Amino acid sequence: MYYPRLFLPLLFLTGLAARAQAPSQLVMDLKKQYPGEKAVYLELRQDLTVEIRNDSVQVVAKHHADMLHLDEQSAMYANDRVYSSHFNRLQKLEARTMVPNGEKFRTVKVSEFKDKFEIQSGVFFDDTRSVSFSFPAITPGARTVSDYTVRHVDARFVMPFFVGSYVPVKHAELTITAPKGVRIGYKTFHAENTPIKYTKEEKGSTVVYHWTADNLPSPPREEDSPESSYYLPHIVFFVEEATVAGQPRKLLAGVPELYTMYADFVKRIDRQPSLALQHRVDSLMVGAKTEEEKVRRVYYWVQDNVKYIAFEQGLRGFIPHDAGLVYARRYGDCKDMANLTNEMLHLAGVKTAYLTWVGTRDLPYKYAELATPGVDNHMIATYEPTPGKYVFLDATSKHTPYGMPSAMIQGKEGLLGLDEKSSRVVTIPAMDKGRSGTDDASVLTLDGTTLRGTGKLSMAGYTKVTQSYGLDGLDRTDEPKYIKALLERGNNKFFVDKYSIANLDTRDQPLSISYDYRLQDYVQQVDDEVYVNLNLERPYATDRIDSTTRKLPRYNEYAHTDHTRTELVVPAGYEVSYLPPTVQAQGDALGFKVSYERQGNKIIQDRELYVNYLLLQPQQFGRWNAVVNKLGSAYREVVILKKKKS
Repeated sequence: MYYPRLFLPLLFLTGLAARAQAPSQLVMDLKKQYPGEKAVYLELRQDLTVEIRNDSVQVVAKHHADMLHLDEQSAMYANDRVYSSHFNRLQKLEARTMVPNGEKFRTVKVSEFKDKFEIQSGVFFDDTRSVSFSFPAITPGARTVSDYTVRHVDARFVMPFFVGSYVPVKHAELTITAPKGVRIGYKTFHAENTPIKYTKEEKGSTVVYHWTADNLPSPPREEDSPESSYYLPHIVFFVEEATVAGQPRKLLAGVPELYTMYADFVKRIDRQPSLALQHRVDSLMVGAKTEEEKVRRVYYWVQDNVKYIAFEQGLRGFIPHDAGLVYARRYGDCKDMANLTNEMLHLAGVKTAYLTWVGTRDLPYKYAELATPGVDNHMIATYEPTPGKYVFLDATSKHTPYGMPSAMIQGKEGLLGLDEKSSRVVTIPAMDKGRSGTDDASVLTLDGTTLRGTGKLSMAGYTKVTQSYGLDGLDRTDEPKYIKALLERGNNKFFVDKYSIANLDTRDQPLSISYDYRLQDYVQQVDDEVYVNLNLERPYATDRIDSTTRKLPRYNEYAHTDHTRTELVVPAGYEVSYLPPTVQAQGDALGFKVSYERQGNKIIQDRELYVNYLLLQPQQFGRWNAVVNKLGSAYREVVILKKKKS
């Protein structure tokens, strides 16, 4: 489900001034400039040359990286690797450690390089290879230097240049040299506060584009942050048009050119008639009364019967396999599953089904700002039941119900292939917080200081998807452990005595778990009073964000609403001495309401809590914390029962 490593930060990319300084002085200066840092890139550099070769536009990229190690713990940066593929061919690689030797450096070359295929958990295109190596003799003052050359045989698949990196960068430099017959486009992202200098100069028959930046700090290191392409300054370069064999050729001038490339890939599918596939579709359609029911049946069949496996080479990384072949094999990658879904819908007579290219939330780009293959890393099918209304069908997400896009593409854009020449960019909606979440209803009874509960936990939307993946395939030993962890509440003396699971494989119904549990030593007794905190679970109770230190947004997989109804049976001989008041807070990203009421011999606590963001921006942290503070206070409230006087 993920793209080749076209958009990985360039971690392997030496300045003249650094060469002139003695190692000890260099370390002292940079420790003073970057206090607390373990290492710093003295230089990250890329030199790109655009070439017209026969009928193709290619790019030769020379990468250079020089890292100075400032601390003993910088040995964590000793391991490195360089990636390549059919489109990005590694031609040369050298690496060395420059060990301090008095006022100079002694060179120790890397002698062992390990070459292997990189299999990712999910990919859109993957014949990626990596060459990994370790720099020897890492000590404070040592410099690790790598130089490698990659030939991009198709200029449309060139990687961006990340000006910043995971450690400070003393000097970053990108140079692109192109023939005058080549029109270059570029976009700079997240460089508002980065002083990048840009020049463009004609030299004979070529044009030289040049970017430099100096003294870049390391980015914040914060949990639950979005991918680095959301905040690290980087430059994306692309060839808009080139004169090839005397004729102008548009490459990546906009969405039409990008779709022309994608449509060409689709035309290359080796289509073969498949009676078996047609018979399967016909059998699925028996009894289907509406077109929507036909689409639903096809979508669920592909989810249930085609295993997601991704390993492809060369152009096959962009060209789906024939639907009949995928059907016969019962496995494929995202584009194979998308093509099979799309073809089965067409065989069922559904005319408004389209192959769709999409970028997951790992990528921050929109088509209007960047119409290159770097905006996409996934492929699905889309059904248009009525003009302008879309159902996004991502069969790689096994448990996602019909009518919901997979969580990882919420809020992104899809490029629909309407026919061989026309396409449409549409927005994939983010699902409302009410579509996902839990509903937990239980009845509690007191047994001394032990609390006994009987209840039912229901999970819908993405919450169900997440837990269905967790439960899928567990054996008799692991399943009870998973259920205990899922239901656990109160304290570590929590035991599940009995449970049953329903609707695990029924996507259109909530996943439910009926349960009985014991919670020992939870209830507090003081003289003739019993204290019970009905907030057995306290999500987000301490989830304050330090807005003075955190700089990056916080990532959330999906919005959700969790509802809990807890009924406490008042034991015979006791009366209710104190019932907490209703407390609520409604924020844009977090909100809740906790209320209590007496109904006969029961106390009922009703609690609703919602989380409503995909990216929580720093300007929202204050409001988030205000709700968390109020929520924490609500969680501390207890019900007090008092023994009746004789």
